[in-house]
Amino acid sequence: MDPDDDERPSSPLVPPPEGGERPMSYLAAAGFAVGTTFVYIFFLSFIGSIRGGEDHRVDLVTSFGCQLVSTLIALFLILQLHAPSKSIRDFLGVRTTHRGFYPLAAMLGMAVQIPANALYDLIVKRWPTGQPREEMLQEELAGGVPKRILFFAILVVAGPLIEEIFFRGALFRPLRRRYDALGTILATSTFFAFAHLEWQLVLPIFIVGFSLGLLRSASGSLLPSCIMHGLFNGITLGSVYSRSPTEIADSAPIPLPVTIGGSAVTIVLLGLVYLLGKKSEEAREAREKDEA
Repeated sequence: MDPDDDERPSSPLVPPPEGGERPMSYLAAAGFAVGTTFVYIFFLSFIGSIRGGEDHRVDLVTSFGCQLVSTLIALFLILQLHAPSKSIRDFLGVRTTHRGFYPLAAMLGMAVQIPANALYDLIVKRWPTGQPREEMLQEELAGGVPKRILFFAILVVAGPLIEEIFFRGALFRPLRRRYDALGTILATSTFFAFAHLEWQLVLPIFIVGFSLGLLRSASGSLLPSCIMHGLFNGITLGSVYSRSPTEIADSAPIPLPVTIGGSAVTIVLLGLVYLLGKKSEEAREAREKDEA
């Protein structure tokens, strides 16, 4: 559908049709993404200033709390402006789809690690970031088993769920009602990448976000992207658990043949996701609920 021909109101000054929804423009979606990130940073800075001390870094639990609050505020505003009378579950896309998407999501969560991490290693080699992400995470995990269990719950379950609810749920559906699938996937992937606040991560996270967006679009459901995102984070966390700080510091870049092979597997899996979305009647019915 040509967005210029869409007569459904997208301005927050115009009420949506009774019982209906208001589509979202790219600019509005960018505003919500930037605003949510700004609120998150504000809360982090505020808590850091209260704690004081030379090191104002906030621990992972506090950081997640700030992310949760900022995301819930954004979700409330989006629902009020774009779908005040809709079911939250339906709006976010929490629905069943073809069961084949779930193993594909799990395999994508593993496969996309290789091209994303290889690209990140290449960027960081040229433009170092200071303390590597994995070393910072290991410092956080120095509190024993209870803390590791808590971090697992945040990084593998709660964190991915919150991010998927926002990017592939609250932003995805109103954008999809105004733009085509590719435009919506590219937009949400871009917002997702820049929300990670480290510019060296933008391209690697965009690759991950594109894969998550294609899963969400092809399946018509938020559930496969939640599975992929959680597994992606889980593998990263497992890598940190299984290595010492010295092993992390001395780790070699991913070999080129492995990078090529992993990238090829990722592309094949994305192709299978697309084809399953085309062939599956369950997926078609799920997508129609997004576009209705």
